[in-house]
Amino acid sequence: MRTLLFGLALLVAAHGSALAAKDTAKKTKKATATAADPNEVVGKAHGGKVWIVSGTSPSGEGEDLSKWLATHPSAGEVTKKPNEERWPITFIAVFKKSPAKGPITVEFVDKKEPGTLVDQFSPPTVAESVVFQEPYDLDTNNGFNKDHTYIIKVGQLIKGKFVSYATGEIALK
Repeated sequence: MRTLLFGLALLVAAHGSALAAKDTAKKTKKATATAADPNEVVGKAHGGKVWIVSGTSPSGEGEDLSKWLATHPSAGEVTKKPNEERWPITFIAVFKKSPAKGPITVEFVDKKEPGTLVDQFSPPTVAESVVFQEPYDLDTNNGFNKDHTYIIKVGQLIKGKFVSYATGEIALK
């Protein structure tokens, strides 16, 4: 009987320490995932918006990027040179939470015709953060026109449907 009780006590102790180890592993994994993205602060403060930059884009992250975004308007106006057929931009999309694994998709819609898709593309870069930054050329040959305002939507195609994570506006001059 004593042996049976001793064995039972060992079993309970082993099971309890295994549960404690599993709980500690979960907490460590969660803390690592949270600490892995320094831009999580940016997502909480500015999530859901897209900034358009025609010059030098910010290179910082975390608090530095959050301060930069706070001092710049999310809607942008871009002017092209008279002999150019394109408006080179860099867009900075800030998501409220990390995107699903897979490619990001960017859509442009003319503000005057919200049902008409002007351009859609998936950059080769995969988003690994709540901040996604990518250069792009808005070209007249792809349907972009001077004196038009476009809505930019950054998200993902999930089960064949576009899910938007961030939106912004850009006026072409």
